[in-house]
Amino acid sequence: MPTRTLRLDIRNVDDAVIVDPLIHLRLARPSDASGQMWMLALDGKAKTVQLDDAPAGDPLNLRLSLSRYRDIGMFAAVQGSRIVPDASLMTTPRTPSEWLPSFTPWAKLGTPFAILTQRLENSARFQLGRQSAAGTLVKGTYDAVRPADQTAAKAKMTLLNLYSRLAVETPPSMNAPWFEQTTTLLLANRERVISTTTAACVQMVRSLSSHPGGGYKKADPVLHRPFFEDLPGVTDVCGLASIKTDVSRANLQLTICEARLGGQDVFLLDTDIDEHGELLAHTFDLIRHVFTGGTDPIDVHESLRALFPDATMGYDLEPRAPIGSVRAKVRGATR
Repeated sequence: MPTRTLRLDIRNVDDAVIVDPLIHLRLARPSDASGQMWMLALDGKAKTVQLDDAPAGDPLNLRLSLSRYRDIGMFAAVQGSRIVPDASLMTTPRTPSEWLPSFTPWAKLGTPFAILTQRLENSARFQLGRQSAAGTLVKGTYDAVRPADQTAAKAKMTLLNLYSRLAVETPPSMNAPWFEQTTTLLLANRERVISTTTAACVQMVRSLSSHPGGGYKKADPVLHRPFFEDLPGVTDVCGLASIKTDVSRANLQLTICEARLGGQDVFLLDTDIDEHGELLAHTFDLIRHVFTGGTDPIDVHESLRALFPDATMGYDLEPRAPIGSVRAKVRGATR
């Protein structure tokens, strides 16, 4: 069996070499179900690794199973003693279960989040998760959301993910972004944000639904009716219409309706980004599996960072487990 080398240069969505304490690298001939395996790590710098007793043949099936990021799989060329992977497939998003959000504090959100903070200050019945108590999410309450709180933290990430697009995405023939058409925020959960909205927004969504253009196409609003009807105090939902952007603009979907809220006539707006997981698959060619149960907001974060690298997200991501604990777990498993 020959000895081969591989330049291990795996990048994250910000085009930086990843830090991952446990990477299983597998090489196999296309006809071999097992192949050879090595345990490696990356500390933020690319490196050339030596693979003793590597299988012979060209190409070889290369599989990288990472502890903090999604797996990478491809056929890699063999050039002399070198394994040469497709560099375009060596960028991978984070695995949501291995990361926690680190939210920018309220006092440091600054000008890019001015519209969001204004809406939150004026939204007295806002719910961060459908089962949460209604209230204002500002200042200390905003900062008190715990990263490990699966319901509230994921809802907060979704709010920030959607704001990053709705605050810059401007509909055709309007001079203000979509988020300025929100009036009162009502709900954020792990997939969507629902608010009251303006007559101008309703008219624009209906117009684009009837006459697609400007990067928008008609979408089916039927499945969105329950999201409106489940809101406390909402009745008489009617007049639904929905539009969606293509993947280059993040599969952003906007759905409107007329309704009664607390006995008053209102317009409601439901926004989401690709609740079925298609965005991640389109953004990263290596992602092939089918999603169920909706898309995690960390998946959306990774797609948005790849599509819009200059976007201000309002949070970063930090590893759930420190490197030392992962290495200790590996040592324990190999004794």
